[in-house]
Amino acid sequence: ETSGQLLKWAVELSQFDINFQPRTAIKGQALADFIVEFTYDVDLPTRVLEKPASDTSKLWRLYVDGSSNENRAGAGIVLISPKGHNIHYALRFKFPALNNEAEYEALIAGLKLA
Repeated sequence: ETSGQLLKWAVELSQFDINFQPRTAIKGQALADFIVEFTYDVDLPTRVLEKPASDTSKLWRLYVDGSSNENRAGAGIVLISPKGHNIHYALRFKFPALNNEAEYEALIAGLKLA
């Protein structure tokens, strides 16, 4: 019944020269906008340590972020040495994980890396 209705509509609408074009992926553009908006230069000082209580020149800094979706989970790690050397590390987990679990695994991996 459905295919008959589709055929009927196709015949009736063919006189208007209508072409179907699928909508472009909005998700990809949203991801690109997000990356552009939140990308920062790691050489610039961060706001996290603006007014330290003690001397932080001898401390290592560790930044972690984990995320997951329907198919996979992963994490990103940035380890900054006292001299300012940046170590970037990316992980892809081979097990399903929720966002919080991915964050915890990222922290554990970052501590192991440190």
